[in-house]
Amino acid sequence: MKRFVLPYVRLRAQQPGYAVSIVKAGATIVGRSAGPVRSPLSDLTRDEYAQLEAMIRAAMSLEETTNF
Repeated sequence: MKRFVLPYVRLRAQQPGYAVSIVKAGATIVGRSAGPVRSPLSDLTRDEYAQLEAMIRAAMSLEETTNF
């Protein structure tokens, strides 16, 4: 939770409408492009996208090493 959920929620809370933006960016990161958001919303910045990508990659890596 500390490694993914809390950082995800903090990132989502940075801008109004980021609840949509972060899901679309996450879909793109895992290879399922959802396209850009529509105005008046905005896409994540490059830095925010990189942060999200690192969180997702870490979570995917953890999932691969954990037996559930």
